[in-house]
Amino acid sequence: MTTFKINRILIPTDFSETGRLAIEHGSFMARLFKAELYILHVLEVNEYTYDIPEPILRLTNLEALQGIALKKLAEIAEGIRKDFGVVATTMSSTGKIASEIVNYSEENKIDIIIMGTHGASGFEEYFMGSNAHKVVTSASCPVITIQNQAKKVGFVNIVVPIDNKFHSREKINYAIELASHYAAKIHILGLVESHEDHDEEKFNIKLDSVEELVKKAGLPYTRKTVDGSNLAVSAMEYSKTINADLIVINTDQESNLTGMFIGPFAKQIVNHSRIPVMSVKHSEGDFDSLNLGGNARIY
Repeated sequence: MTTFKINRILIPTDFSETGRLAIEHGSFMARLFKAELYILHVLEVNEYTYDIPEPILRLTNLEALQGIALKKLAEIAEGIRKDFGVVATTMSSTGKIASEIVNYSEENKIDIIIMGTHGASGFEEYFMGSNAHKVVTSASCPVITIQNQAKKVGFVNIVVPIDNKFHSREKINYAIELASHYAAKIHILGLVESHEDHDEEKFNIKLDSVEELVKKAGLPYTRKTVDGSNLAVSAMEYSKTINADLIVINTDQESNLTGMFIGPFAKQIVNHSRIPVMSVKHSEGDFDSLNLGGNARIY
């Protein structure tokens, strides 16, 4: 399984309330992990603005906006230094927001992105999604998304949903790394679709392997299996009952077309969870240690 270490943290911000919450979470994490912290603001420039017949005026306005953004970023960095004792590197750029965030994370070898999200619904949810959704599907590193209800900084109860999907167990090492630093409890949640035929014995073996990894790490944990017609709803409802403050999921991509589409479970969790969600992209490979035949599902 993948080794996960946090040495570099990126927080994209749009100066909104959720952006502020992401900064608090990320700054706390940077102090806890003794990690480098990067704060990025992206001014989105619509390609059609280049048709404006007064390019000098447009450029001047853009430069003014950049100046305002840099001033705000400097104020944020100073606040982080005072409140958390962490020195943050700040950057303002222009372009498509999601693309700029992903490119910056790749260029600076970022280990995790923490960003605010307003969720998505309707057309956005079922087709393109929010900027946070696009970053989740495109970034190679894990992404923690935070909605405006997540005002408590730090993680105490971390839920790790395990289902019959391929690669479902891979996220456990990410959860263990966070739980070890935050002194958090891991809640292993087996998820079974009500209408799905499955081999209970093999599924329990899968859960056993996850449990053994948590035991080996010396972390407190619980284990529970639930079934339901909508596994995303089941995971969110369970998280609420135990006062969880983080859910760790796989993106479970269904298509490689520009990274726009992810599985329905991940999409619902990212868009609707009221607590922070850590999305992990699975590693490359065709086999799972419990499924050497290479089938796309494990039972």
